[in-house]
Parts: sequence; structure tokens; C-alpha cells
Amino acid sequence: PSMLAYEDDFLLIIDKPAGMLVHPTVSERGTTLYDYVKAYYEATGINAGIHPVSRLDRNTSGLVLIAKVPQVQYKLTPRRGEDKLFHREYLALIEGELTPPEGLIDAPIARALPSIILRKVSPDGQAARTHYDTVRTDGELSLVHLVLDTGRTHQIRVHLAHLGHPLLGDDLYGGSLTRIKRQALHAARLHFRHPMTGAEIDVQVPLPSDMAQIVSDFQR
Repeated sequence: PSMLAYEDDFLLIIDKPAGMLVHPTVSERGTTLYDYVKAYYEATGINAGIHPVSRLDRNTSGLVLIAKVPQVQYKLTPRRGEDKLFHREYLALIEGELTPPEGLIDAPIARALPSIILRKVSPDGQAARTHYDTVRTDGELSLVHLVLDTGRTHQIRVHLAHLGHPLLGDDLYGGSLTRIKRQALHAARLHFRHPMTGAEIDVQVPLPSDMAQIVSDFQR
């Protein structure tokens, strides 16, 4: 199935499946988002570059923005002190129910040393703010809509675990693997002003089947 969510002369937006890396590594080739786009260009005769503007963890699904030309990547990458130039919204499945059902998590995030991967909420970390609202809950599980003011590594995962409601499938931060074997996080919407045309671009994609199945099982 096509993962292409949007395309014009300057950029692509791809709906990345969970489990796919954005960039090739020494040990993995042929299954990354980079390789997918390269194959798509070859199949359609497009002569363009592959310059990722937004990135997602391997096990997070959803929208990734790729510039076809370096100028677009440059124009959509915020300089120090600038506000974010594109707006991202996520959907996540968590254990339990957030109280209040909507709010702002304002908690700085730092490395959880000596780990090079783990992050934690810490007063000496970098500022991190996550807006959330509960879309649906059955008390036991909740589907939560999230908007980031900042883009720290693992921000959503760390913030929700900090509140005692880790993402389903996120065993790195205490989430249960019984219903899903990856962190239940999906980048559902990208909204930004096109850096070349000035048009408002707003792309939304539905939940992938693994998360949608869990939501449909919520006790009605």
C-alpha cells in the first residue's frame, strides 16, 4: 500500500508504518523510509533529493515530512530561538485515565544517565511542554490527543510515564506489552505554511490498524 500522504514539487509527506527506521544504518538497508522514497523516485522518474525535516522513532507510526530540495529543509528547520515552523499532533494509547482529562504537562526532560537512550523528568533538564486532551476512555485505557510545544527526545513517552500513565507497548518507560508490542504512538497531523508557495498545508492520517483495533475494543 502507498504510504504517500502528500506530494508537491518541493516536498513529500509519508505515513510511516511502525517498525520502520527513517534512515539506513550499517545493519539495515532496503526497509527504511529513505529506501522507500528512493524506490518511489526511481519508479516514477522523479529526480529529487531526500532531506528529512521531521523524524519519528522507529516504533512510532505516522507523518514524516521530507524535503525534495535542501532549501525547503533549511527553511523548515527552526533557527535557535525561533518558534517551531510546523505543527504536529499525535494520538497515543495510555493505561488508565488522565485527570484532569485535558491539560498541559510542563516538566523539563534530561538524559537518565548512564543510559544514552533513556530520558527522565528532571529540574535540570531542558524545558518540555506537552498539551493533552482525552479523546476517548473506558477507564482502563485512554486514547489521548497530544500537541507539543517543544520537541525533546521521547517527550510524549517520558511525560505520560511521569504522570503514571505510560504508553501501551512502551516497555522502556513502564508500559504493558500485553495488547501491543510497540509504543502506541501515532503522528496523526502535520500543519504548516509551505516555505515556497506560502500555502497552508494540513495533512491528517487515521490511526494504524494495531492502535485502531485496541480503540474499537474499548468497553462501550
